Amino acid sequence: MKREIKFRAWDKKAKASFNNATAVYRHVPNGMLTNLFQKLSSRNELKGYGTLPFTLGEFKTWAMNNSEFLRLFNLWVADDYSKKSKPSVDRINPYRGYEFRNMQWLSWNENYIKGVAEVSEKKQKPILMLKDGAEVGKFKSVKDAQYFLGLKSNGDITLVLQGKRNTVKGYTFIFENSELLEGKHEQK
Repeated sequence: MKREIKFRAWDKKAKASFNNATAVYRHVPNGMLTNLFQKLSSRNELKGYGTLPFTLGEFKTWAMNNSEFLRLFNLWVADDYSKKSKPSVDRINPYRGYEFRNMQWLSWNENYIKGVAEVSEKKQKPILMLKDGAEVGKFKSVKDAQYFLGLKSNGDITLVLQGKRNTVKGYTFIFENSELLEGKHEQK
């Protein structure tokens, strides 16, 4: 009964907010989930994970039985359909495709922030700091080494890693994993 009251309230709010039938449909659970399913399907194939392992009907059932989706959808409606508060499906492990055990509901903004952090983490490459050929430091990224040395930018460290410069403040740098080498490195 409680869910049915919510559905009527969502329908009423969508009809009051939009005069176009398509826009109304995209702002009620059935339409929003259909649109999202199409986007997930496209994204899954684009990233090389193949077709989704569930149907549109299974996706809708999963969402409508998920209290977090219902909570987020309610907030989205209350927030006048703000993009930042729209329900969004997050892949818990970004190295796997969309499958129910790897999916959770977040607001669009929470998912965006999580995605930015994941991309940043993926780009980090561990580097070693050497003095006269001996390892004196290890950093998870060039940015960390930059902060450690008190540099305004990481450009000089990057030039050392690329073999275009010999040292920065008397130190040489190499990638910890030799497979990550981007240029020839000469240690002097």
